[in-house]
Amino acid sequence: MKWLAGTWTSEQWAQWVKASPWDFPYDREEYADALGKTWGAIVGEDFVWPMAYRRVGIFQTAYMPFGMQQWGPVGAHAGRATQLLDATRFIPGAFTKVDLQIHKPMDWVTCTPRWRLRGGRLERWTERPNFVLDMSGSYESIHAAYSKQLLRNLKEARQHAMTLFEHDTPETLYHAFERYQGKRYTIPEGFGSAIRQAMYHLLHQGKGAVWSVYGEGNRFLAGAFFAFSGNRVVLLFSAISDEGRATQAMAHLINEFLVFAAGRWTYFDFEGSSAPGLARFYGSFGAVNQPYLRYQRWSLL
Repeated sequence: MKWLAGTWTSEQWAQWVKASPWDFPYDREEYADALGKTWGAIVGEDFVWPMAYRRVGIFQTAYMPFGMQQWGPVGAHAGRATQLLDATRFIPGAFTKVDLQIHKPMDWVTCTPRWRLRGGRLERWTERPNFVLDMSGSYESIHAAYSKQLLRNLKEARQHAMTLFEHDTPETLYHAFERYQGKRYTIPEGFGSAIRQAMYHLLHQGKGAVWSVYGEGNRFLAGAFFAFSGNRVVLLFSAISDEGRATQAMAHLINEFLVFAAGRWTYFDFEGSSAPGLARFYGSFGAVNQPYLRYQRWSLL
């Protein structure tokens, strides 16, 4: 294995992605480039692990760009835990801090989430929650697994006038997020431009859609960007107003999307969240936790 800073062809990258045991929108070279980040990869035989990197002061870091939840590895051997563990030895020593989130190999054995010292560096592996719904069957089979609370929420939503709109823009969705949720969260610098670039890229490729729900008087209630990749749909980004929360507009929106998507794709990936409320909400649709990995490393020398 060796570290390469972008010295591959687009055709090579496309072949690595095609040979992977999974299909995520993040893994496409064009998607990563749309975020405008400098990135490279650990490359071995049929195994490629991408990561973004930058200089912060006098230090260099490898990190996850905004707009990605997990990234790689790709290639025919991407599903092997031994390949991933071995690849950590080839992350450049110049990276003082490494903090990456990665697709979980199919033969991964859970590690103890404690820091350990290796080669003058502290490192650890942990798991992050990710909720995935199997929607390969009919909508009726999906609906049959809804929780009682979700069914009550959908009943509540039907008491309110809601109009579904399937052609909003990423700008509209992001500005709604800023307006209604900006004070709830600390929005990192660069997040807005990165996520909008990613959404526009997917729209232009025919790999995404913005769905929104409006109330009477054209009041925004809820919206979501759905990314399509192979047999998977990813809930990439969403926004909801206070009125939308009160009227269960997001439950209504996702339910309507599942009516459309059931049987068209195999998996609906809610993207993980460690927030208990979101975990319960995603689980109420019948989604199960399929964790991804986080690898952290600090240099001591």
